Amino acid sequence: MTIDRYTKAVLTVIAVALVVIAVRPYFSGSAVTSALQVAPAQAQTSAVREATIPKAWGGKYIGYGGGNLLLEGPDKSFRVIDLDGKPPEFPKLRWMIKFE
Repeated sequence: MTIDRYTKAVLTVIAVALVVIAVRPYFSGSAVTSALQVAPAQAQTSAVREATIPKAWGGKYIGYGGGNLLLEGPDKSFRVIDLDGKPPEFPKLRWMIKFE
């Protein structure tokens, strides 16, 4: 019985919210709409991240993901460089994969 009342209450709240969303365009200039108005979303970015990669690690840029940079070296080896952290300990070479 308690779960049934809880489910009905949650569904009622969802139904009321959907009705409010559906009716808002028809009352665009009223006081009710201004009370229910939500501020528009703003795009937010984190600070610019800079990293200096030593030329010895260099090569062709392959990709970036999860805070790691993937480079292909001149000897056809792949280097995974970790860009998370603070200088001088970062960036650091996490993996070096060679196929022979």
